[in-house]
Amino acid sequence: MRTIYLVRHGKPEFPGGSKLCIGCRTDIPLSDEGKNQIAQIREQFADKEISCIYTSPLIRCVESARILSSGKIPVKIVNELREIDMGDWDGLSFEEIRRLYPEEYEARGRDMAGFCPPGGESFHACQIRALSALAQICRETRGNVIVLAHAGVNRTLIARREKRKLGGLLEIPQPYGAVYSWSERIFDGMIVAAGLSSRMGGFKPLMDLGGKTFIAREIQTLRSGGVRDIAVITGHRADEVEEAARAASQGDIHFLRNDRYEQTKMFDSVRMGLEYFERKSHTPEGKSLDGIFFLPVDVPLFTQFTMEFEKWRFESDSGKETPGEVYCPYYEGAPGHPLLIRVSALQELLAHDGERGLKGAYERLGERVIHLDVTDRASVMDADTKEDFCRLQEHAAHRGIPDEKDCRRLLEWFRTPENTAAHCEAVADLAEEMGEACNRQGAKLDLALIRSGALLHDIAKAEPEHAITGARWLSLLGHDRTAEIVKDHMEFPEEKLGDLTESLIVYLADKMVKGQCRVTVEERFADKRERFRENPDALSGLERRYGNAKRAEETVRKAGWTENAGGQEERGITG
Repeated sequence: MRTIYLVRHGKPEFPGGSKLCIGCRTDIPLSDEGKNQIAQIREQFADKEISCIYTSPLIRCVESARILSSGKIPVKIVNELREIDMGDWDGLSFEEIRRLYPEEYEARGRDMAGFCPPGGESFHACQIRALSALAQICRETRGNVIVLAHAGVNRTLIARREKRKLGGLLEIPQPYGAVYSWSERIFDGMIVAAGLSSRMGGFKPLMDLGGKTFIAREIQTLRSGGVRDIAVITGHRADEVEEAARAASQGDIHFLRNDRYEQTKMFDSVRMGLEYFERKSHTPEGKSLDGIFFLPVDVPLFTQFTMEFEKWRFESDSGKETPGEVYCPYYEGAPGHPLLIRVSALQELLAHDGERGLKGAYERLGERVIHLDVTDRASVMDADTKEDFCRLQEHAAHRGIPDEKDCRRLLEWFRTPENTAAHCEAVADLAEEMGEACNRQGAKLDLALIRSGALLHDIAKAEPEHAITGARWLSLLGHDRTAEIVKDHMEFPEEKLGDLTESLIVYLADKMVKGQCRVTVEERFADKRERFRENPDALSGLERRYGNAKRAEETVRKAGWTENAGGQEERGITG
């Protein structure tokens, strides 16, 4: 395990001594007070074994980084850590901004996350690039690091970590020299690809599945799940496997060859990988290693969501007196992959005599083997035969849109409340009717996509920013097309309101179902108007959303839908 320290620079030398609105365009140095602030917090890191300091390119951060480093810690500049771009507001006092841009200033107060100053960027856009920069830093390091940036950037990162709504980010304290930290687990990966693939009739590691080889898919999913070093155990056609793996790796990859693969069992190849990681865990580079994701090469479609679920349980157990040592995903009672193996279990697994392979080794751990019920069918889909391969091809081709059975399973697995699931069902029925009516008039909407998006649009209803969270869950499960609909169902992109799409249909249907009852757009917004009538800012935002819903309704009506097109009166449902 390692620690990330998110630090704000010291106080800058403001021109004229008065505080200004400064973003990435105003590049001013630290004041003497700011230098002292950073010098004071430097002592906090004296015994933290910081491996590197990553800093914004702006001078107030670079100077802070040099003070923290004292010439002893490497400093790297990351352009994407620069402060939010305040556009034409940069360098002005807040009094000047209120006077020169009164309407824009009010708009910023109504929508802190999405507002973009003239010529600048929004906090939402800033968060996207900051998260990308942080992810890259985390991927390329294993030890403790300092990330040195600005109040705006840091707040967007903290908001994501604490699952706060981005619109309330100014409530997050960020005084000069603030230090915010969190611990992060380090995971590596191991793929066994040494066998002959004799039953398949083809060589599994290099078989093409939807345009990618098995080995490439597995490496890319492991990387997406945060895995650092990957060990691939090869044997048959080792040079070809290693070339394909190296091309897909985008990070540290280590090859171990079992030259006796024809005379040995699979556990002998597994043992080579376990021994590699056991040795590594005792080195300076490997001492932060917490666990290893293990899989055979014939499970190519496991998802990042399963990895995240295993990591969550791994972390939850870590404070227990007897934590889990091996985490095994199960789908409908069948064991799957990848396994997540705690480093502390390596020696015990290596003591196994090989009987019944790795499963025989970890079953000896008894209650320290944790069975996890997952919602990822692909975690149990291996490829021993041609029939298995055909099933994998079918799953890969259609995974973007879960079918009705899978949608209901997802709602159940995520413990969606009954009233929310019932609302989703009602929205799905209406959305499907809208899609059918439009298709009768010549549209070519995907009704399966509409229904899956509607059934799952509120799957994360209990979470902050539930549309984004739900879309992320579905994307991690490989349901990418449905995830796009879920992402847009709350705040539909205004520039797309005139285009008839599956996302627009679900967005509108959601606005015309209250609970389980169908209502008009006017009825849906009426009670909120009454609720917000004493709050001008909230009411203004509501009217904007109402206008967008009416524009969506106009688009769908022009395409051929009316309430009577299989709608309310025929089904006996009213608002």
